[in-house]
Amino acid sequence: MENSANQKLLKQLNEIRLLNIIKQKGPISRSELAKQTRISKVAISDIVNRLNNEGFILEIGKGQSTNRGGKRPTLLKLNPENGYVIGIEIQRRHAVVVLANIQSEIKEMRRIFYQPGTPYMEIISRLFEEIDRLLTDPYASKLISIGIGIPGFVDYKKGSLIFADSMVGWEGLPFSSIFSERYNVPTLVENDVNNITLGESLKGAGRSYPNMVCIWIGEGLGAGIIVDGQLVRGATGSAGEIGYLEIANFCLRREKTKSLYHDHTYFGEILSEKNLLATLHEKLGIKEIYDNEEDEKKALIRLVKRSDRGDRDVCAILEEYAYLLSIICSVFIKTINPNLILLSGKVLENSDYLIDQIRKQNHQSLKNLSLQGVTLQVGSLGENAGIQGAIDLALLTLFESPVTRRTNHYKRHKPY
Repeated sequence: MENSANQKLLKQLNEIRLLNIIKQKGPISRSELAKQTRISKVAISDIVNRLNNEGFILEIGKGQSTNRGGKRPTLLKLNPENGYVIGIEIQRRHAVVVLANIQSEIKEMRRIFYQPGTPYMEIISRLFEEIDRLLTDPYASKLISIGIGIPGFVDYKKGSLIFADSMVGWEGLPFSSIFSERYNVPTLVENDVNNITLGESLKGAGRSYPNMVCIWIGEGLGAGIIVDGQLVRGATGSAGEIGYLEIANFCLRREKTKSLYHDHTYFGEILSEKNLLATLHEKLGIKEIYDNEEDEKKALIRLVKRSDRGDRDVCAILEEYAYLLSIICSVFIKTINPNLILLSGKVLENSDYLIDQIRKQNHQSLKNLSLQGVTLQVGSLGENAGIQGAIDLALLTLFESPVTRRTNHYKRHKPY
């Protein structure tokens, strides 16, 4: 009985392994698959036939003969339209819903907007309406799974929200059960910054880096951590919640943070967009009041961009900002030892001067240690990183090995 179970697991592992390679490197031949996996050609043909029968791969013609001549190999590629997923990103004022195929290609995107404090069931109902509009034929019959990104602490065993400053009243809401019961597919729930990290790792600037940290700044501060290609959640799911790190001694050198620091307790407070905008206003003598948060963000971006034009006052504030961020970067470098530190968020994406200062100050803090060589750059997906992560999260139900899957609310190991 045990031998039979092991054989079944091995067969499934090999199917997923081949499916991943075909997705990433196709078109590819059977012989090349055998070479890359070191699986026998007979076994490769057996697996390819099963995947072909289930519609997951396509034969798309002949490749080139080898230098020795002989029969031209048949090339294989993933059949992107054999399955679809829904990706959802929920934020305090808006949500994004997308339909994507199993190649992670977005077929259609919808956005909904609401006021903070809107009852959660009203927002959930609107999400259902948008998903139902997306799931016309043939998509509904080929829906594989749903991935949801939410801010805050996630209960990964239940697929629910534990706590989020920006989602008061949503605590304990069983996202996974609500969406799984309505659409009869596995639903995975993830922290929003982890989703940004997942998206950048699989489709963005982090693709060639097995060990990376993604630091995100927006209304708050957070980080996603990937070690050996795996997203790190921690024992209770709160890995990367760096916004709650206490500033402690870092601001005792008041000459380093004389404008930004106002008796803050946490890094998430002093590095928030709101504090940066207020500090810039004070430094520049701006007394403008904005009608909404969107106008605030636009104003902040305009001011931050002035650093690239040499505005001394803006540059001085961003040097303080870079000092604090370089502290966080150096902590990750010393503890996680990543190949890459990725910086994400509107402020970080709109000032080359700020990024240069973070690099310089980070280099300065590590110059006496043998910890150089870490790449530090801005993410490439911008505001689409989170929704891309939600898509890739959903696709874990198809492309992630059962050996590495987490013990959580996602239970169906093979959706096809």
